[in-house]
Amino acid sequence: MYIEVGKIVGVWGVKGWVKLHSYTRNREDIATYKTWCLSRAERDKKVDVSASAVVEEITVLNCRAQGQSIVAYFDGVDSRDSAAEMNGLSILVKQSDLPELPDQEFYWHQLIGLTVINGSTELGTIKSILETGANDVLVITPVASASGVEEANVSKETTGKDQDSSEVLIPYVDSVVQNVDLATKTMQVDWDLSYLDD
Repeated sequence: MYIEVGKIVGVWGVKGWVKLHSYTRNREDIATYKTWCLSRAERDKKVDVSASAVVEEITVLNCRAQGQSIVAYFDGVDSRDSAAEMNGLSILVKQSDLPELPDQEFYWHQLIGLTVINGSTELGTIKSILETGANDVLVITPVASASGVEEANVSKETTGKDQDSSEVLIPYVDSVVQNVDLATKTMQVDWDLSYLDD
């Protein structure tokens, strides 16, 4: 299984370097993975993909910050034209290559698809996660049976982004997220639903 950690967005220089966008929390952390798998498959970032979506495996000879960007140089890619052919490719790494995290810390792909439970009420399923600067925000697709949730609307001020009114947004912070259980694919939260009554 593979995890998407970035995307090639252009070329840099004339010797085969590419410019990329890193999805890792610290953008330079993408350089710690020496073998990348490249794919053109369309999908949401940070979501695991099957091996069938992989185009090719490539060895990273150099990867570093360059100004506001990250640039990389691959084995066998030594011209601007060759680098340009890679534009738009997604960068994947094997899930087994991800460092182990401390207890109750998780990678985003582990949280996608979890069922969110508020007290004894099932709110829905985590669809995606937003970065807002202050903290991450869980985007939840509600279940129809969750009272007061199916038509919930969260103001733009909450996340700084427009969202579909049927989605529930909950901050991913310790004071709200009580427990994550990957074995049962559930997340227990303590969230006042009155925040959703706009």
